Amino acid sequence: MMVMIIILPLVIFWITYRWFKHKRTIANYSSRYVFVTGCDSGFGNMLAKKLDGLGFNVFAGCLTQDGEEKLTRETSEKVRTIRIDVSQTESIENAFTTVKSSLPSDTGLWGVVNNAGIAGNQGPVQWLTRKDYQEAFGINTLGMVETTRIFLPLVIQEKGRIINITSTMGRIAAMHPTYIVSKFAAEGYSDVLRRELYKRGVTVHILEPGFFRTDLIDVERLHTGADSSFRGISSKLQQYYGQVYLDDWKDIIRKIVTNLGSPHIHLVVDAYVHALTSKYPKYRYLVGNDANYIFRILWNLPEWISDYLLTRTAILPQAERNS
Repeated sequence: MMVMIIILPLVIFWITYRWFKHKRTIANYSSRYVFVTGCDSGFGNMLAKKLDGLGFNVFAGCLTQDGEEKLTRETSEKVRTIRIDVSQTESIENAFTTVKSSLPSDTGLWGVVNNAGIAGNQGPVQWLTRKDYQEAFGINTLGMVETTRIFLPLVIQEKGRIINITSTMGRIAAMHPTYIVSKFAAEGYSDVLRRELYKRGVTVHILEPGFFRTDLIDVERLHTGADSSFRGISSKLQQYYGQVYLDDWKDIIRKIVTNLGSPHIHLVVDAYVHALTSKYPKYRYLVGNDANYIFRILWNLPEWISDYLLTRTAILPQAERNS
């Protein structure tokens, strides 16, 4: 009883201290410059608009001309769109040249937000090829690595921040191999980067969202990816897995998006903004109820328990159903 009397006030004090600490913000938004990738839609698009409203100067990286034109119409002159394909080093270098020439003299970037990402092709590991993994890696991992490498001198100059989006799927693996492997790699890269820059005045922050209803997890697009992967395997494998397996896989995708996919996209944008504006930002942001109350538990359980729970609804290939 005496121990509880001592510990409880300390716990309350610590929680209160952390809450007030993370509420403190930096000043002079209007004199700070931020570069964001993946601004055609989703989180990046909303973040560019949010930062614009706060008074930041934003370089918004877009993959398409339509994305650029739409964002330009919806934001002020403090947002400048830049065409960039993060899967191509030359494109990143061209964007860097544009950003650097547009910055005031003796000014760097306060933040680089590596937001661009793709879901990649769908299917079990036997369906997926080296090309499938390379496509996901090219954007989700290497796009982040190259963008950071090229833009890092401007961030060091300002002693700013790098914010990388990964996923809860970068911590717990179940289905969707190409995406998961690319996000696990992005987690490792971000941790290495944070420690390497620890004494150089640059901080690194990771966003780990759960499922949010953006274009990334559009059901029809994910189903099309699964169909494409199934058509690409040999006729022998198609016979082994069967159409029933494909239909079941697509049904699980639909259920995950429907049951776990949150429409509250602003939560991710708010986490981005906190990482850019807080005087004491968090190193990691778990975003979403599923991230905080389902996946956090799963990746802390012993493997034999998490394996059992995650495979309770496992689907079997046609050949094994009939054996």
